Amino acid sequence: MQMQNELYDDVDRDALMRIFQQESEEGLAAMEQALVAFEQNQADAEALQTLFRAAHTLKGSAGCLGFTDLAALTHGIEDVLDRLRSGASASREIVDLLLESLDAVRTLLAETRA
Repeated sequence: MQMQNELYDDVDRDALMRIFQQESEEGLAAMEQALVAFEQNQADAEALQTLFRAAHTLKGSAGCLGFTDLAALTHGIEDVLDRLRSGASASREIVDLLLESLDAVRTLLAETRA
């Protein structure tokens, strides 16, 4: 355990947070664009893959930094997207839920800056 503590002592938490926030904002923007594309054309596998990949990355980054609410939310988004990738139908309700979820992600990201 001592080595692990020494490793964390060398980490510049502020720099790590700046990188997380920048990458998360970029990922969220990509998710929003991909969701609009998917909403317009549900056969757009690339848009769905972009959504999934960005949610997966955000989930992992949030989890590593201890943002458990954000990690849990993005895990749920990832689960829905995985079902869609497996061929489940995306009803209007599902698309609306994903849009609302991205709004919640934006809110939780803002809280990481506080």
